[in-house]
Amino acid sequence: MNTIDRYLSRAEWAIMNICWQKGKASARDIFDESLKEKVRSYHTVKTMLDRLVVKHYLEREKFGPIWLYRPAVPRTKITSREIETFVSTVLDNTFTPLLSFLAGKQELTEKEIEELEKLIREKKKGINHEQS
Repeated sequence: MNTIDRYLSRAEWAIMNICWQKGKASARDIFDESLKEKVRSYHTVKTMLDRLVVKHYLEREKFGPIWLYRPAVPRTKITSREIETFVSTVLDNTFTPLLSFLAGKQELTEKEIEELEKLIREKKKGINHEQS
């Protein structure tokens, strides 16, 4: 797979989210799903899909007269890259403002709180092992 070095626009994120949700789909299926969010022409969606293929975010294969599109990279890889870029660029490599914002913005479930506590414990163990 080629390196993913171009970032996604807001519209491309919307299309990629549909593709990640569906796994493999025709341009028509992706277009129909995209109408739930915003009115776009079929031609616009098809152009965006083809650009995402060129950018190596999607792969496509011919199935009779139609093209089927599927994600070429997992959502977690792209999301991680975007978060790392945001943290380094906007937050000057500090996570506290991001975590404070997220924790204060919405109600956390008990499970989410437990996961955060587990991450903190693991980070503390990692720091203690490095200092030893």
